[in-house]
Amino acid sequence: MSATNSRFSRTLLAVGLFLGGAALFAAAYGQAPLYYSNQNQSFLHGLAEAGEGLLAEDWLANTADPTPVFSLLVAGTARYLHPWVFHVYHALLLGAYAAGLLGVFSAVVGPQLARERWPVFLVLLVAIHSALARWLSYRLVNADYPWFFQAGVAGQYVLGAMFQPSVFGVLLVVALSLFVHDRPYLAGAVTALAADIHSTYLLPGAMLTLGFMVALALQRQVQTAWRVGVLTLVLVLPVMAHVVICFGPTSPQTFAEAHDILVNLRIPHHTRPDLWFDWVAALQILWVVGALGLVWGTRLFPVLLVSFLLGGVLTLVQIATGSQTLALLFPWRISAVLVPVATTVVLARLVGWERLPLTGRGVWFTSAVGLAGLVAAGVTIRLQHLAFRTGNEDRPLLEYVRAHRAPGDVYLVPVRIPDLVKSTHGSLSSDFKPLAEKRQDARVIPIDLQRFRLEAGTPIFVDFKSIPYKDTEVIEWRDRLYWVRELQEDLARGKVAEVVVEMRRQRITHLVTRAGTELAHPELHRIHQDPSYEVYRLREPAAGN
Repeated sequence: MSATNSRFSRTLLAVGLFLGGAALFAAAYGQAPLYYSNQNQSFLHGLAEAGEGLLAEDWLANTADPTPVFSLLVAGTARYLHPWVFHVYHALLLGAYAAGLLGVFSAVVGPQLARERWPVFLVLLVAIHSALARWLSYRLVNADYPWFFQAGVAGQYVLGAMFQPSVFGVLLVVALSLFVHDRPYLAGAVTALAADIHSTYLLPGAMLTLGFMVALALQRQVQTAWRVGVLTLVLVLPVMAHVVICFGPTSPQTFAEAHDILVNLRIPHHTRPDLWFDWVAALQILWVVGALGLVWGTRLFPVLLVSFLLGGVLTLVQIATGSQTLALLFPWRISAVLVPVATTVVLARLVGWERLPLTGRGVWFTSAVGLAGLVAAGVTIRLQHLAFRTGNEDRPLLEYVRAHRAPGDVYLVPVRIPDLVKSTHGSLSSDFKPLAEKRQDARVIPIDLQRFRLEAGTPIFVDFKSIPYKDTEVIEWRDRLYWVRELQEDLARGKVAEVVVEMRRQRITHLVTRAGTELAHPELHRIHQDPSYEVYRLREPAAGN
């Protein structure tokens, strides 16, 4: 066999192994159905661009797009492929994450032990990430503790239940693996790619890049260090320009007001250390510190140490200054990379302990059986709808709206504004919460009608879940929310005539209410009724009015 054919065969085998591994890891990990949670925001611009329904007429779809590269991918997929391809994208990224952590494992224990014991490490890695572990945790102790071994503090994570911009943070894990395997330029390029797709990774990517540069400098590869830094910077210049041009301050006052809205109304659970720091976050930090000790003297150590110190120092600066701008840069987001890497390091040291008899056919067979069980459990949990629950009582409403939508339609849906500052304490994941508990938990953003836009393909006036990021648009989003809240209060007081006047002023054509509302007004015509919701159509004004 020629050298070319041999290389092709090895490449083909590697691709096949990756695709198979990605499918198994994704099955064990679990994937939420479309459209779940954050997808209702992150898919909106792309689906509107693809011409899905009437979404191009939606107010939020016409605000500044924070993730244009991701939206381009969504638009192309929606135009030319089937929606299930979004699950394929997610599975491939899950596979990249697992492959990256396998690379870290190999670097920690060495190539010889890695070849002998990788099945044991793999089954442990899958187990701690598995849907089964998280489902059991909720049933046994009413909390998703396995989540905290893969997620960072402040509700930040690179993995997740669905395809969204933040899942491209797995590329930072891949970059770290590439670096420790002596591929510094490729590591820098992959780091930049993560930031280009989701600009919130600019700061964590910069921290990792500085870690790469320090590690190279310590190995007396100073020129390589500078080249990696310059390469990464050049590759992120487009996204940096996009952020400055599209999301720069309209005025200092407007910028500050918008930041206050985001920090204290919409995402305080991500932005305020006084709310997210608890005993779990403290243990996660100690977990990372412990892992740092376990990689002392390796090429991994300076990268992790620099990233950890930069994230810690900037977090302390934010706490000391109260800077809302720094809070929205999420200096603690680097923990979303450090925690799963720390988990990998701990597992690697455990599996690599030579006193443990972790070789032989029996160990490989047991690992294979364990992996098969985790995959089967993950598939069962998904098919039986034991996770990622949103309820189906809105299904008749969504089907009706989708079937009867017409150009110019704008729906006013019920809005509830939670007090997240009051309710937030620590981080949580609600993916495996039973639906009744999820709805009662004040820390969970209201899930009712989150998917209205995307499922019905129809514009709505506003909701709490999906938000813009340009300062003037953030303020308008807040004003719309408060206007709807006042409108709902007027409805509750029976001021239907005033509501009709306000709806007409805002060019709202349809009003969605809970079942049993019974609005009596000559200009409101009930056009749909089901056990959960009713829809009222605002009649066209009479000629001459």
